Amino acid sequence: MTYLSRLTKLGLAKESVQGTYLAPTVSVPWDTAEYSDATTPLRDESVRANDVVLQSLAQGVYQADWALTTSAYPDFIGNWLVAMGLFDTVTGGVSTTLAAAATANATSLSLTASVPNNSILKLDTGASLEYVQVGTITGAGPYTAPITTGGGTGSNTTLYAHASGAAVVSQYTHTFKQNRSFTTTWPSYSFTTNDGVEQRGWAGCVCSELAVKIDPKGLIKVSPKFTGWQSATQADFAYAASTASPLPGWDWTVTNAGASSTRGLTMDLTLKRAVEAIHASSGTRGPREVFPGALEVDGTYKAIFENITDINLFRTYIQQPTVHTLTQPVIQFGGSTLTLTMSVSGYVTAKVANSQAYLQLDTTMVGVANTTDGGASGVGVASATLTNFQTTAY
Repeated sequence: MTYLSRLTKLGLAKESVQGTYLAPTVSVPWDTAEYSDATTPLRDESVRANDVVLQSLAQGVYQADWALTTSAYPDFIGNWLVAMGLFDTVTGGVSTTLAAAATANATSLSLTASVPNNSILKLDTGASLEYVQVGTITGAGPYTAPITTGGGTGSNTTLYAHASGAAVVSQYTHTFKQNRSFTTTWPSYSFTTNDGVEQRGWAGCVCSELAVKIDPKGLIKVSPKFTGWQSATQADFAYAASTASPLPGWDWTVTNAGASSTRGLTMDLTLKRAVEAIHASSGTRGPREVFPGALEVDGTYKAIFENITDINLFRTYIQQPTVHTLTQPVIQFGGSTLTLTMSVSGYVTAKVANSQAYLQLDTTMVGVANTTDGGASGVGVASATLTNFQTTAY
């Protein structure tokens, strides 16, 4: 029987011990997911008085390689950032309930606990789920939250009716920074698939690369790569991917040269570590461990060439911050944001492209060590901030 590939399930779990398989804790929506179990062949090509080169063949050491492409889902991308070694600190956010029922087209909400002023709220669940933004909170319990942005009549009211006790969550802020020391337990992951033919699991997977592709004409795409242990048969799992919508490319803003810019056409940003599957005297064909090197960041940035602001970043080596901010619309999708920052960025090449209908500038950039992007360990090269409705750290 031939199987439909779109029925394939992919699951992910963050391991407690590298190489010790865990069943999936999150389900992965993906565009492409390619893996290979790579075994080094051991070839006996000794001379044995015959007319044959290969005398015998045996399996040598093995490892697995994963390469994925996914859309930038605001509730999921934090997993990829942590896998790259940007550790998550979660702050803010409030999880509460409605203190009183709200009708459709309500202009305010009554909350059991207060939320920050101007919060974006995830209201209710299931068919009644909606997102609203509120203004200044008043009262001493219950608290009154006036709606400033909503999907109901007049664009500042609720779209649906909600019962008393309905769930209300304000956005949490996840800050991802490098924080590596001698005692750091490095994040590793187990992948699990069920493609209809078999169920396989890969333990000990360590992220070597995370590429982010931004284009206003499409969805933001994220492409992580991992190296880990060879696969083994595992049990099936229940697939339950989130229904959150991915970040759109058109709501992308750029800050460089000390100011916000509307000139950005595309951006490809890649975080990478040299990862090695170490084969040592462990008496097995699998890795002793998968070891990640230090972090480096580079990218390519294409912009409209209408003044010398961008090209001067190259000509004068002005190593100012480069910040890419990606935002969702509030009403339809929840208003989550992702900010990618290189607090010290160097533009190392610049080329004017005049073969198009309008002048364009192609640049390449790198992140430079600084203390702003570093976590508790002090120094970093890039950081990220994610606002969404996930209440716990990734």
